[in-house]
Amino acid sequence: MKKVIIDTDCTVDVKGCDLDDAFAILFLIAHPDIEVKLITTTFGNNNEDVSYKATRSMLDDLNINIPLIKGGLYTNDAGEAIRNEVEKNNDIIILSLGSTTNTQKALALGMDAKKVKSFVAMGGITDKLRFNKKIMSELNLSIDYLSTIYCLSRLDNIHIITGNNCMKHKYQLPANPDYKSNFMNYLKPSLKRVTEEFMDEFGENELVVWDALAALYITNPDFFSHRYKNISLDEHLLNGYLIDGDDKKVNLPEIKENINAMEYIVNVIEKNN
Repeated sequence: MKKVIIDTDCTVDVKGCDLDDAFAILFLIAHPDIEVKLITTTFGNNNEDVSYKATRSMLDDLNINIPLIKGGLYTNDAGEAIRNEVEKNNDIIILSLGSTTNTQKALALGMDAKKVKSFVAMGGITDKLRFNKKIMSELNLSIDYLSTIYCLSRLDNIHIITGNNCMKHKYQLPANPDYKSNFMNYLKPSLKRVTEEFMDEFGENELVVWDALAALYITNPDFFSHRYKNISLDEHLLNGYLIDGDDKKVNLPEIKENINAMEYIVNVIEKNN
């Protein structure tokens, strides 16, 4: 059983915001080989108040009983909670799905980096994210890039699922979705909303469910090819760029071509909830 802390900027029910964090959270909770020990909220898709409210509502609506701590720029509570959970479970994985602020605070508050089994993040880019000639900004590692530099310089066993790699694996909402599980039916209204918003902005109706693919790396690393890279921890991270350098060796895993990632994720949620 893998133990996971999820640090998220979940905005599942917020107009104009993505639902990928919720997909990732519900996938990990549904997965029989995962124990989610703690969920902390941060900013990214929206501010930290909106993220906490959306996550709190989702957990309450689905009767999910996992500790939830609000974090972000203006409180150390989430950092303390992450540090304490790592101290109790020295084989725990941190999944970072928004700004890296809370993990930075946990480290600054004395979290032993050696007790973190691995740090898995969704974020970073190696090239521009293009959708029908429109460019999407990187929204995770860049939002608090100084915290990102702090975290990446101190943690080991780092795996970053980049935005570029995520774009190869999309999910199209069925015309008449007939989901069986409470979790997928909870996501359905937001899936419809985000599909409409994505079509209006980018002219595409296939969604990139970014954060769910980072969660998939935790459950099924065998679905990925490892791509180790030495990167620079410098001002390029202000825009999310992971460029060649000598500061840190990280893994930028890519999902193998024969894997239908989103079909697998949806099937796990449907079978185990």
